[in-house]
Amino acid sequence: MPMEEKLESRLVKESWVNPANFLKAKDEQIKSGKSLYATLIRMGYLSEERVYEFFSQQALIPFVKIANYKLDPAVIKVFPERSYRENLFLPLLKIDDIIYVCMANPVDANLVSILEAQSSAQVFPMFSCPSEIQKAIDTIFGPDDRFFDLEDLITYPQTIGVMPFWRESDRLSVKLEAEFKLVDERLKLVSSSYVPATVCDISSSGKALGFKTIVFIPPSMKIMVRFPSKAPDYEAKAEVMRCNLEKGGKYLVGVKLTEIREDVTAAILKDSVKPL
Repeated sequence: MPMEEKLESRLVKESWVNPANFLKAKDEQIKSGKSLYATLIRMGYLSEERVYEFFSQQALIPFVKIANYKLDPAVIKVFPERSYRENLFLPLLKIDDIIYVCMANPVDANLVSILEAQSSAQVFPMFSCPSEIQKAIDTIFGPDDRFFDLEDLITYPQTIGVMPFWRESDRLSVKLEAEFKLVDERLKLVSSSYVPATVCDISSSGKALGFKTIVFIPPSMKIMVRFPSKAPDYEAKAEVMRCNLEKGGKYLVGVKLTEIREDVTAAILKDSVKPL
């Protein structure tokens, strides 16, 4: 089965769109000669955001909502305005020699290579909705009156490698509500409130844990974590080691606990179980 047909079949198989609407969109696509994904958006069967979430999960590339983050002016200056408008991308932040870039087409290897050459840094590409990137560019630089054509931006993503998986020791399963906030000046979320998360595993040593949340947090970020049911007023210190996209649109974040009270660790371990 060609890659295009294989990808399209997952729209129905994974319940992104119902079979009847899929067939209607396919029929309209044949008549118009346009992309199936643009057709689904135009017919109202999928939103632009849902299409890009689908691409993100199929390619295992993070999907980022730019509106959730405060952009760093210093990183924006790395590339010229015209390049942003012509290629529809926007850098989110820079950590050491890695620039995390929101892109309409993060599988464009040629563009990634050009950006790496221009910035003398490694580029980590991420999906973002074209309309959200355009809105952010217009907010930063002012409006541009060139015609914006979504159809030209939609391509079929190819799977790329994901971030290295880090484990401190054997993991134990646990289900525990938690919340975290960034304390790292390199990345700022729009909201300074705690972000909800669900702890799904903890290392047998109690020095690392994994939790699921709705926002992408790059590795090496410093965070504070709270466990309301165990110690409501206590904040543990942690460092993000990995952040991988999972099916369903949430991120699995692996963190190293750099400072946590022994009694809090013991309380979490008490509720943990060995995976089957």
